[in-house]
Amino acid sequence: MSIYIAARDLAGLPFGTHQYLIIETNSNPHPSARLNDKLVHPKNLGNGKLGYVVGAHNRNNLSVIYFEKSDYEATQEYYDKNRISFFSSDFDTEVIKVNYSNTKIDEAIKLVFNLVDNYNINQSMDNIKYPTAGFGFNSNSWAQTIIELSGGTVVSDLDGIDISSDKRIPKTYFEPICPIERRPKIN
Repeated sequence: MSIYIAARDLAGLPFGTHQYLIIETNSNPHPSARLNDKLVHPKNLGNGKLGYVVGAHNRNNLSVIYFEKSDYEATQEYYDKNRISFFSSDFDTEVIKVNYSNTKIDEAIKLVFNLVDNYNINQSMDNIKYPTAGFGFNSNSWAQTIIELSGGTVVSDLDGIDISSDKRIPKTYFEPICPIERRPKIN
């Protein structure tokens, strides 16, 4: 089992990158992910690897999505180079393993899933608007914040233009219960 930060080309744009997480899990039983009280099951990442793909996306708000179409496709291209075609556009995805030196990986994965679920609940009650042109708290900020709050370390500036990868979303958005009046207003 491992957790990775991934950065793929933006869908339909000639520049910029979008960061998201890949969580490999070939153990059985699989760690449970959930979103909106629904279980999310692992899927084939390519070449027999099983796991999860999760990222934050512009849905007028900075919304969490498991297996978003472009993230999932980019991940499958990364794991299975046969999916890449010389005659059609693809995602040039960079993937780096997150270091969890002080935490067991199975505990880190559970923590990541809890942070994702907490964020989803808190963000739905106090939306984080997606910033104009991506400047502000965006998908790159979200992925890097999750890694940091789960005790992982990894570079934040991956190849390409990954705007706001150095910004961190306030921790209150990832806590189990976050009163609206305590939350800083962002974006």
